[in-house]
Order: sequence, then structure tokens, then C-alpha cells
Amino acid sequence: MESQIKVVEKLIEEGRGFTFQNFCLKRSTYQGQYGGADTPEWGAFKVRVQNIVEKLLAKNSPAMTLVAEGLAARTEGNSPERFEVAKGNLVKSLEILKSTLIDDVFGELKQEKSTANSVRFSNKVFVVHGHDQSLKIDVERFLHEIGLTPVVLHREADEGATIIEKFEKHSDVGFAFILLTPDEVSYTTDQIDKPDSDKNIELRARPNVIFEFGYFVGKLGRNRVCCLHKGDVVVPSDLNGLIYKKVYDSIDPQAFAIIKELKAAGYKISM
Repeated sequence: MESQIKVVEKLIEEGRGFTFQNFCLKRSTYQGQYGGADTPEWGAFKVRVQNIVEKLLAKNSPAMTLVAEGLAARTEGNSPERFEVAKGNLVKSLEILKSTLIDDVFGELKQEKSTANSVRFSNKVFVVHGHDQSLKIDVERFLHEIGLTPVVLHREADEGATIIEKFEKHSDVGFAFILLTPDEVSYTTDQIDKPDSDKNIELRARPNVIFEFGYFVGKLGRNRVCCLHKGDVVVPSDLNGLIYKKVYDSIDPQAFAIIKELKAAGYKISM
């Protein structure tokens, strides 16, 4: 909540800084008398105000009405008064949002929907894998044993579908396992002519696995993606702070920790 208030305060300060002289691009005629086209900064400000108010407040809230009026005020080709109306409505909507975040007296804040509740009635989880078939089979076996159904995306009929379309097809799935296994040998291009013994070789997962790893973190949230990494595979440094589990020949030693993560995500486990 504090971080949201700070963002709103920053937007309020930014909005107050706009004037009739700096909100629009310069016109070739009637400069200073009539507004021109929006500057990128003013345009971005309007979009950000709309986005944050729509995200946090109910549609029938006064702040939403002010945003609509502020965006509807035509400033290009009009007098400074029209700009002041637009600016005033947008800034006031932010001020109302800030006070609502501090104390929602009238119940205008949107109620966040629990993702855990939305997947409570689904026993499916995604499995993204590379070339290590034994680990994939072991993960599937484990998931079946605890009453869940693995959705192995690479096994789903393609029908020309992208990973995004496949994800949308299984919208009731709220957790993903990413199997990072040492499938490829990698080294930098400046080492091409070196003997193999002198190359700084790294073992990496398949590029599509890394892509889908990042995709599911973005779509499901980092607490709903578990990365199972095996051997000496390189773990992406820019995806730290996520759920990582080291596995060897079997997933079983990590069973308790994995079940704990699944329960936290709202899954019902049967043993």
C-alpha cells in the first residue's frame, strides 16, 4: 500500500508541473493562445493516471468520473482554460485515489481477487522441460501421486498455437514447474578458435525453456513458478529471487518443499 501511495504522490507532483506552456508541442500560428498537440510527457501522464485509477478504484468512483472528464477535455486548438480543466480533473482524481488508499471510507477500492482461490478447483500444473526425459517423467509421476494433473505443453497438440495461446487454453492452471537441465554446451564467440580444453564452457538449458520460464513468471507471478535445476546447468542470474530446487536422480528428496509451495498456491494435495 505504501508503494502505491508513493507512486500516486509522484504522479500528483508530475501533474502539477504541467502548464499551458509546456504540455503541448509548439504551434506555428497562435502560439501561446491555443493548445497544440500533446507532448509525449503529457500524453504519458494521462495514460498513467488512467491506468492506475482504473486498476485500483471501482468504475463508479468519483475519481474515475474525473479521469473520464479530464481525458475528454479537448486541449488541442483550445484556450488555456480547457487545459486547466483537463489538468485539474486528472490531478484531483489522483488526490482522491491517494486519500482512498489511506482510508477507504466509502469502499471505493477494488477488491483484489485471490489467484489461489481461482485455481483451487483445478488440479492442473504446467510442466516445461528440455531434453531430460527421465526428469520429466519423474516429475509427472510425482504430480500424479499427490493428486495433480501435469500439463506438459510440449506434448499438447500444436495446431499452430504459440506458447501464449496454449497458456490461454489452460487458464485454470495456476502453477508451473520449469525443468532446467544441461541440454546445451555454450561458450562465447571469442573462444571459437581455442582448443576445447581452454574454452570456458557452460552447460545451459534449451532457449525455449528459458523463454517459457520468464513468460510464466510474468503471467503467474514468481511465487507460482518452481524451477527444478539439475546437474551443473547455469541458472539465469536475472531471475534470482524465485523458487529454485536442486534435484539429482529423483525429485523425491524435494517432495516436502514442493508440496509446501503448492499448498501455498491454493492446491489441494492428496497423498
